[in-house]
Amino acid sequence: MKTYGKLRLSVILAMAALAACSVDKSSKNSEVYADTLVFASNPEPVKGRLDVYTTMARASKYNVDVATQNLKKKIYNQNPNLKPQEVIENIVSSDVNDQSRLFAASRVLEYVTIYAVVNLESNPQFMDNYLYAKSAQHLAAAAIRVHQDAWFADRKLKETARLIRTEKKKSDELKSKLDRKGRLGSEELDYKKNLDVALLKLGEFQQAFAMNMAEYEQVAKVLPKDIKLEGRRFYELEDFDKNYTIEIFQEAAVRNRSEFALAKEKVKNYGVREVRHRVLRDYPLVERLDVNGLKVEHDLYEQALYEKVMTIARKLLDDIREMRQSKEGSAARQSLQRTVFDDLAAAILTQVEVSYRLVEQADADYEANEREIAKLRKAAHKLGKAYRLTPAEKTELLNVKISLLVLEQKSAQIKAERAMALRNLYFNAGLSPFSKTLLKGSINDITVSLREAFNHDLTEMLSTVSLQMKEQPLLEQSGWAKGDNWLEEVMKESRRQRAPQAKPRKAVADARLAQLGAYESRDSAAAEWKALSSRFAVLGKYQPKIEQAEVGGRVWHRLRIYDRPAALAAVCGELTGSGADCLLQ
Repeated sequence: MKTYGKLRLSVILAMAALAACSVDKSSKNSEVYADTLVFASNPEPVKGRLDVYTTMARASKYNVDVATQNLKKKIYNQNPNLKPQEVIENIVSSDVNDQSRLFAASRVLEYVTIYAVVNLESNPQFMDNYLYAKSAQHLAAAAIRVHQDAWFADRKLKETARLIRTEKKKSDELKSKLDRKGRLGSEELDYKKNLDVALLKLGEFQQAFAMNMAEYEQVAKVLPKDIKLEGRRFYELEDFDKNYTIEIFQEAAVRNRSEFALAKEKVKNYGVREVRHRVLRDYPLVERLDVNGLKVEHDLYEQALYEKVMTIARKLLDDIREMRQSKEGSAARQSLQRTVFDDLAAAILTQVEVSYRLVEQADADYEANEREIAKLRKAAHKLGKAYRLTPAEKTELLNVKISLLVLEQKSAQIKAERAMALRNLYFNAGLSPFSKTLLKGSINDITVSLREAFNHDLTEMLSTVSLQMKEQPLLEQSGWAKGDNWLEEVMKESRRQRAPQAKPRKAVADARLAQLGAYESRDSAAAEWKALSSRFAVLGKYQPKIEQAEVGGRVWHRLRIYDRPAALAAVCGELTGSGADCLLQ
């Protein structure tokens, strides 16, 4: 997650409607199934403090009908001038404050999976329940962000107001002096100008915080006087068991998601190993980077996963178009329907992968941001201890406080983005706590049900999958992980596909190790080192390390050297220039 600018309410609430497109009006799906709707004409009054579960309950209950209706309008009233392929390009290019490419990738996958189901299923009852649950999930995830923004704003509004009063008093004193004497010394004049700039920035923060509170009121249908937010235990469930790997979440998705139940009814019963093997065969780049230990915070990894998503999405849309153009009931249409289900299965497993990596990406970004916060706090403390500050030092201290506020807000937003990604991971894995029956209940009943779902139901679902996976043999894979010059090919392909606006997440200067390859046995890694060190004199001073890592249930042996970033960059430059593998990390 590269930057964490504000998501406006219109963007947040549009998530539910954006994730679908229409089919022909002549389609059998054109009849919208009607049912009693909840409509939030008289929202329940607030009782006690509003925690994140209550916020999710209120946001879902009081907005789901409008969100679902908007979703249906997009599905059943097609804009003939907007093709599905153009929709995903719009998602990618839409300005949502320079979010991560993986955030856009997640939205693309949500769109294409819903679009696929719309074209595969004609039962209005199924589609009505499916879209209703999807809309509620989107609103619940968005509510997490709105809750965190409001909680941070609520705490910082008073702090910012105090700082504005203090600094404005200083500015007013200088203005009075200027009015009395007609002039100020150059140092005082610069100080006043800097104060006015700082006050302008602080005023912008106040306005943004007020907007956050207004957004919360609108989403949760709460009166301003009733907003008493619980935030300290906001992330009590967000430290999920790291033993729950991507593979476990993918297995849960195949077992629990309604799309796979639909596939079983119409074409076949999918197994996770079959789907994973097909994805690995057709889109091997990300798996290669996994085996060699590249992390999601590296630009090469993020770009590779993004390109994987876009390739899967475009193929799915192309196959849907071809299926719709085929004759209904024909053998060709049945074959194409099977292909679309294959594509849909690949998209769902990749949805899980993207959500999981977004959580990891947020963790890395949060740690980096907190290190910057620690530096600024140290600087502010040092300046604050001084007995008498010069105007320049006072300006520096004020700017440090403003920079600290910016970074604190960024940390809060990163945590919210992580929570959203984690909830989406749970939903993508098959946790489906929302139904019309539930959302017609009281806010307290919905809140209790959500807390139970994210505690007991989720844990039970993942634990059951984890135990059953241990009893099953691993699927054998081919030895693609270490081919001749594979890394050179990967990087060449990445450069060819890289989007022009992409900016590196991690500079080469941050590298602390260089990886020379990943092998299925220690002996193979040792033999490769012997060959490389005899070929390249620059490796003579290094003592290699062969480190084991488990990826996808298999053990790999990574051949690595450690040194200063500049030295490693020079080594990799020489090796890759001669066709050998070398990856800076």
